[in-house]
Amino acid sequence: MSMRAQSMALDTGTSSDADERFTLTGKARVRAAITVILTEAGRPLTDEEIVERYQARAGGHPSWPSATPQRIRTARAELVRAGQVRDAEILAFSNLGNRATAWTLT
Repeated sequence: MSMRAQSMALDTGTSSDADERFTLTGKARVRAAITVILTEAGRPLTDEEIVERYQARAGGHPSWPSATPQRIRTARAELVRAGQVRDAEILAFSNLGNRATAWTLT
């Protein structure tokens, strides 16, 4: 997993532009929603599972702003860097059957 905090140097501007348009409040709400999802699940979840659960609730309430799967994964990575979420170190799989990291609250 990459630990870079900014857009790649080769980024054509699309990722950094999108990131700048998403408000700090919106970013904080996505991070908060991820912690709610992990708490409610009661078990570690893969990024795919987090995204599915997030998108099922997004847009229905201001505390759950609409967000792309990439923004949700980025918010999860921010929570990892902040020490609030960690790799659960269990065997998990994506919907396609590939190995995936399962995430849990610290």
